[in-house]
Amino acid sequence: MTRKVSINWAPEDTADALHAQYRAEPVAEVRTRLQALWRLRLGEGPTAVAAGVGVSRNSVQLWLRWYRSGGLAEVRSHRRGGPGKPCFLTPAQQEQVVAEAAQGVFGSAQAVRDWIEERFGVVYTRDSLYTLLPRLGIRLKVPRPRHAKTDPQAQATWKKGGSGNA
Repeated sequence: MTRKVSINWAPEDTADALHAQYRAEPVAEVRTRLQALWRLRLGEGPTAVAAGVGVSRNSVQLWLRWYRSGGLAEVRSHRRGGPGKPCFLTPAQQEQVVAEAAQGVFGSAQAVRDWIEERFGVVYTRDSLYTLLPRLGIRLKVPRPRHAKTDPQAQATWKKGGSGNA
C-alpha cells in the first residue's frame, strides 16, 4: 500500500483552475507538469500520475518539490537544457566578426579562428567555432572544388556539342 501524498495547495490552485491552466499552456513541457499537478489535485497518486502523463515517478516528485517551494511560478520557471555556456566573445566583438565576414574577409573557418585569436586573444576549438558561426549568422562561401587536371577549353568545347576527340 502506498502512502498518501501531502500537498498544501494554494487556495487559487483548485482542480478546475489547474485544469484550465493545463489546457491553455502552449509550452509542451510545462503543460505536462500542469497536467500532472491537476491529476494530483484530483487525488491520484504520484505513480498513477506518472504513468498517465508518460514520465517517471521521480519527475512527478521533482515537480512536487518545485510546487512546494514556489508554487506554480516555480513549476513554470524551469527549462530543460539550461542556458548553455556563455560566448567567449563580448557582443561588441561578435559584431566585429560579423562585419568582417560580411565584407568577405574570411575564406575559411580556420581564417575566422585565426583572426579571432589574433584580434581578441580568444582561442576557439574547431568544433566550438562551427557552433559560433551559425549562431552569428555567418555562412562562409566556399567555391566548388576543381580538379587539378581541369581543362576549361575542353569543357567549353564539350558544352558546344563536341567531345574534343574529332
